[in-house]
Amino acid sequence: MKNQSWIVDRASTGTYDPRCFCLIEGPIPSAPDGKIVVQTLLMSLDPTNLNWLKLDPQLQAIPFGIGYPMIGVSIGVVIESRAPAHAVGDVVTGMWGWRRFDVVDPLLVHPAKPATEMSFEQQLAIFSHVGRAAAGGMTLIGEVKPTDAVLVSGAAGATGSLAARIAKAQGCRVVGIAGGPDKCEFLLDELNSTVRSTTSKKTFARPSTGTSRAVSTCSSTMWVGKIDAVLTNMAVGCRIVLCGAISQYNISEPSNLYGVQNLPLLIFRSARLQGFVADFGPRNHVVDNLLDDLTQRGQLIARTHVVDGFENVPDALALLLNGKNRGKLLAQV
Repeated sequence: MKNQSWIVDRASTGTYDPRCFCLIEGPIPSAPDGKIVVQTLLMSLDPTNLNWLKLDPQLQAIPFGIGYPMIGVSIGVVIESRAPAHAVGDVVTGMWGWRRFDVVDPLLVHPAKPATEMSFEQQLAIFSHVGRAAAGGMTLIGEVKPTDAVLVSGAAGATGSLAARIAKAQGCRVVGIAGGPDKCEFLLDELNSTVRSTTSKKTFARPSTGTSRAVSTCSSTMWVGKIDAVLTNMAVGCRIVLCGAISQYNISEPSNLYGVQNLPLLIFRSARLQGFVADFGPRNHVVDNLLDDLTQRGQLIARTHVVDGFENVPDALALLLNGKNRGKLLAQV
């Protein structure tokens, strides 16, 4: 059996092109002292991969460049170990290269739940950077309260759908924004009709339509233009949390980037706009405990979209940009 890797062949600075990757073959690596070799079983494909492809070290979790494999969060099984904390056969989840087999630093992984307890798909969709972004953004950054009216952008997406469920579980009134009638129907059906939705930029002129009070908390992951509309409908003390800007990841010319026009309204509404990444340091356990509690209660279920085949990974990444994914995008290796 040979190893395969998706290597970055060039930076992606404009419209995403799967040909920025090249597939190479090589031998299965051996584990050096203190490391493990993991066979990849399931990969998480995320908007942040598109951002990292710009090859700007300021935008990357772990800097890499041309000639290196793309990295991401995956689940895999240990096939060789020279690290005392891991044995052959252990199933782990964490960050490593887009490879069928990879040498992994044990500090970057932790044990996965048994598949009999929770499917690997649900684990990568909930107990990962995705779930942490949703739960931490809502509770630690957004500080939601039961009296809040919460607006979730990208509410049918991997992070947005979890954020909407978490806000609902906190007793909030939730308004969701999604692209297209199918995704809107998903929100209405899966969230018991407590999430209203609009279908495009044009219909989002007044986000207060369909909600009885001004927006107290906004979780945004997508179209930056929505922020301007949100700013005109803020409650005093509104908290806006940002964990992504996928609408900007496919733009090559800086002059085409969208600038927020109503920013001064933050002053007059005593509001706060804060970006974050899904790592809360010593508070990670608080977020993980919330995710576990809501999952045990049946209040947190993720919809997944699984693409079959390692060879299809670069093409599958484009689904995040054309809106054709239906849930958390994963690749079965």
